[in-house]
Amino acid sequence: MPTDTEHLEKLLDATGYGLLGTIGGLPRRTYYTPDGRIIKAIPQIRGYVKRDKDGKVIESGERDANLDGGWLSQMPQVKKLFCKTCDRWHDTLKEVAECARKQSRMIKREEMKARKEIAVESVKKDVQIDALTKRVESLAKLVESLSAKAS
Repeated sequence: MPTDTEHLEKLLDATGYGLLGTIGGLPRRTYYTPDGRIIKAIPQIRGYVKRDKDGKVIESGERDANLDGGWLSQMPQVKKLFCKTCDRWHDTLKEVAECARKQSRMIKREEMKARKEIAVESVKKDVQIDALTKRVESLAKLVESLSAKAS
């Protein structure tokens, strides 16, 4: 004879609202990356409107924004190489190496810019500190002369 708990679990499973959560929630769709990985994600449906130069509507509808990032709705026939540098896909190893080289050059260029900016800021701060030091010294002399006159 089934216990009350077992009977309740069977009823829940039969209605589709079991404790495992097998039914319900947002529906997922299967996407594929150009390198063949499988991704289960919620479709990101967006409305779109295309207009001509006069502003008249040429086309409108809905699109899946997940496909904008390079994901595919079908498994690719020819798989591409994933580039860890730019998080995108390239056709050849040469393109992957070129992407990494461009990225490292850009990083070096930006680091040099940052070093120059830091150096300029450092010089400006040094000038300000020198000016403040002179000002404090002159104020200290003024206070000393005033206290000497008062006594």
